Amino acid sequence: MPRPKKTDTAIQSGQPIEGMPDDMIPAVSPREAGREKNDSPGTGISRMDAGKTEPEPSPDTGGFIPVKEIVFSAPIPVAVRPQFEEIGEIIRTVCKENINEEYYILGLLLLEKLARKRPSPILAGKAQAWAAGVLYALGSINFLFDKKTTPYINQDDLAEACGVKKSTASGKGKLIRDMFKLSYWDNRFSTRSMQERNPLANLGMTKNGFIVDLRSLMFR
Repeated sequence: MPRPKKTDTAIQSGQPIEGMPDDMIPAVSPREAGREKNDSPGTGISRMDAGKTEPEPSPDTGGFIPVKEIVFSAPIPVAVRPQFEEIGEIIRTVCKENINEEYYILGLLLLEKLARKRPSPILAGKAQAWAAGVLYALGSINFLFDKKTTPYINQDDLAEACGVKKSTASGKGKLIRDMFKLSYWDNRFSTRSMQERNPLANLGMTKNGFIVDLRSLMFR
């Protein structure tokens, strides 16, 4: 995912920006406004290498690090760990051979949310189906199946790469999207290119309820 510009970070955090009128506040969608802070993955994952400080794997640093070599900000529940690693390895293989590193990282973060639910849904069903569901969910909100975008893969090929039927992958993907209310320009699971295309990224709202383009105010 893209590193937010200094201006974008300030807008998202609600901090004042130099040159912005005092009565400006960030604009958020109704769904964003109602989301709890703990709804975000808030996950840091890094290579497990004692005695060394490694950068967290991300779409910027890259690297298809094996799931077993990744340590999360909090341990994956013991009862779920074997299934989590099996699903994660399928996602890693499919992304390495057919998509890219960014989808692998986003896939692990989404899989982690599934693993931490109580009870975790990934304990029921085949690992291949959940891996396909995770990638279908991400692909659906990031235009992965659109020939005009990069990366691109059609739904049939993705399902086949995961070892399941298209109907199984599509069904699991919809279940995951509904479970976490995933949609276009989701700030948790959008790719770099999708975030750059977000039409709401530079909008702000005044205390009087007027929505304006903040870029038009930055250089006044």
